[in-house]
Amino acid sequence: MSGIEIQSCPACAKTWYLPRQLCPGCGHAGPETRPASGQGTVWSVTRVERAPDETFRAIAPYLIALVDLAEGPRVMAHLTAPAPIGAQVTGEVRDIAGRALPVFSPR
Repeated sequence: MSGIEIQSCPACAKTWYLPRQLCPGCGHAGPETRPASGQGTVWSVTRVERAPDETFRAIAPYLIALVDLAEGPRVMAHLTAPAPIGAQVTGEVRDIAGRALPVFSPR
């Protein structure tokens, strides 16, 4: 289990990553939450040199990626090693700078 959770709408079948009370597509209440497989494809990568706060400055530089999950939603996450656009990655939720964040590694 990756620890990454996604939501989907039983009314319109839209799927998304960040938890919400209403579907961002149709406004239906009561989305379903389920675990994601943790499998994805790198869409974009950037190396962060200047972190946004003291906590993240302690771990800079680090890689941030936009990853398209196998289930559809795109997730912003940390990347453990360089990976080109289109690379297959596997992710999980880890503690990064005291926060539970998605982290992906190249397969």
